[in-house]
Amino acid sequence: MENEMIDQRYITFLILTKTKSYTKTAKKLFITQPAVTQQVKSLEKELQLKLVEYHQPHLKITERGEKLASFVNNITNQQAEFINYLKNPDLQKEIVFGATKSVAIFMVPKVIEDFSNNFDKINCVVTNTEKILNMIDNGKLDFAILEGNFNKNNYSYHSMQKERFICVANANNRLTQLHEVNISQLLNQTLILREKGSGTRCILYNWLKSLNLSFNDFNKLISFNEPTGIIELVKNDVGISFMYESLASKELANGNLREINLTGLDIFRTMNLVYSRNNYFSKYFNQLFQS
Repeated sequence: MENEMIDQRYITFLILTKTKSYTKTAKKLFITQPAVTQQVKSLEKELQLKLVEYHQPHLKITERGEKLASFVNNITNQQAEFINYLKNPDLQKEIVFGATKSVAIFMVPKVIEDFSNNFDKINCVVTNTEKILNMIDNGKLDFAILEGNFNKNNYSYHSMQKERFICVANANNRLTQLHEVNISQLLNQTLILREKGSGTRCILYNWLKSLNLSFNDFNKLISFNEPTGIIELVKNDVGISFMYESLASKELANGNLREINLTGLDIFRTMNLVYSRNNYFSKYFNQLFQS
């Protein structure tokens, strides 16, 4: 891998953390396996840090090694982007950002509308929180708009707006007529929830866990990876679901859905602009959203 600005030993170590194999790393770099070992040991000696633990046949990256790899990965991605910017400052301005599926429905259209005045090409990738964070780590996204949990120590972020997390059902569901509903009254319902890796599923999981409950305590479970599909199922009285109020606002307003006033469900989540730490373009991203 050609990288003139970063010491080759760091690049070698970064590849090793991904392959977990000296042999595979050597093949990727077209060097010998002893050369890989020598570079990693040289790096450990210079930094005075243990980066790799090897107990044949298993190779393990230490905690400090993982942190270093994350930093190097971030730097290499930003280097490529910045050098490209320096070489081609007059090219069409392009931005690639990510958004979770819920956010894509009630926030992204306005974001794209605003961006259309600043960029010639706009590409929005819509998927779940887990996949988006992975794309940021690998330099495939400039930034993302997330509502799910993420490690705030690993990313830079800017708070945008807060969203209320609610339980919704078909307007004819008897529970919507009650002033207050206890969680135990909800367990005989069919729960419709998002797929694994989604932010809203994680929020619900953690809230239920705080009550010593799980998804399996509900009568039936349906997993669906499309928020609009979930809304349709709830409208058709197939089950109940949990989502952001903004996502269900139209159906709540026209009376197709109603909120279940669930005792103890007092959750507000912040929508965040998330990007790699120390990103050279971070001030620009923040200015776009503040303007």
